Amino acid sequence: MRKRLALIGPSDSVEIMQESVKRFFPDAAFKAYVRERTEDVHEVLEQSQSECDGLLFSGIGVQEAARSKGVLTKPYTQIERGAYSLIRAFSEIHRRGLSFDRISVDVVNQQVISEVIREFGIPFGQVYSMPFTTEHTEQEFLEWHRELLESGKVDLAISGFGSVYQQLVELGHPVFRMLPSSLQVRDTVEHLLGTIAARGLRSAGIAIQIIRLCRNEEHSINQYDRMKDEGRFFLELLDYVRAIQGSIFTIGKREYAIFSTRGVIESPVHLGLFSTLLNWGRKNNIKVCSGIGIGSTAFEAEKSAQMALSHSRERPHGGVFLVHDDQIRGPLGEEEELRYRTRIGDNTLLRIAREIGITPSYVDRIRAIMDKTGKNTFDSGDLAACLGIGERSARRVLKKFLDSGHATLVGKENSYNVGRPKNLVQINI
Repeated sequence: MRKRLALIGPSDSVEIMQESVKRFFPDAAFKAYVRERTEDVHEVLEQSQSECDGLLFSGIGVQEAARSKGVLTKPYTQIERGAYSLIRAFSEIHRRGLSFDRISVDVVNQQVISEVIREFGIPFGQVYSMPFTTEHTEQEFLEWHRELLESGKVDLAISGFGSVYQQLVELGHPVFRMLPSSLQVRDTVEHLLGTIAARGLRSAGIAIQIIRLCRNEEHSINQYDRMKDEGRFFLELLDYVRAIQGSIFTIGKREYAIFSTRGVIESPVHLGLFSTLLNWGRKNNIKVCSGIGIGSTAFEAEKSAQMALSHSRERPHGGVFLVHDDQIRGPLGEEEELRYRTRIGDNTLLRIAREIGITPSYVDRIRAIMDKTGKNTFDSGDLAACLGIGERSARRVLKKFLDSGHATLVGKENSYNVGRPKNLVQINI
């Protein structure tokens, strides 16, 4: 199947991108989405991502402007403005016989400018640079060039921004444009197509996410306030579902199911968006529990999602877990995230679990904590925090380890608070 690329940026850059894609990738389809100003690029994000398999931005400014105002769920990359583009601009200046004595250059960093100047072999005078950063707007880059030109500090400007270049031309200033080269486009598109193909392999499979809201009734003033908060959460949830291109269904009281694909729901973008929902719920005393299941069929994915949800509901503050085959991860995006197994085939772990009197999966979960933290000695508070359970439950778990001989009492931790010192237990598995 032909992959369709979205070519996004100002018209002059997009024209070069189109010509290069036609020449080097005759089997690739593409569609141009032209926006002359970087601040307008977000306007095409939803359409381009619904119509194309990957997004190619004409430069870092265009890409970052899109990311700052929208959500990128498809593979994307940008054509770097580096040595290639700068050398092309220098060549044009040299061809016209203009002076290199005093110039201003934006986007590229000083190290690249210095290396190109050294390799180019032309004696330069004063070179002012303003590397790209998301802290500066396109208008600020324009004003920087304009001030240097109108104050007589520089004789000409070089810009990687299409609109900055155009406005300086309209003001009558000598300015040159840094454009992508066809070789840059070729190399960047090759990388993007590889990313799309890899993601396509990973995306094979159905993903179902179940979300359950649990209100802490101690903080609930009345039923009206509870319904209002849950309504606000649902509106936030709809934005999230739209961003990950999923479908949502109500499956019970305060419980929702989202259908999507593995590639989208496992992406860092998904995780970041859902973390925002989790934090909103915690601030409003709503416990958000979520489980993600991945499978080759909807039945398999839903079964895994329910299993993941059960792990989330064990935690005092909820969170999101993911189950795929016999692997479980969670709470995703949080400091205590672990990866362990839901089904154990290891005879040693099975024997240990039987001797201790807890499930093999729980043993593997504790083993994962030990691997991640690099420690094997815990008090009940430490273990409770790592497992997301109450301290009383953690004491019972440690006692089972001690009684079965799979842990050793190595000391007591003195506490400045009122109460008995906590046992320090060394787990041996």
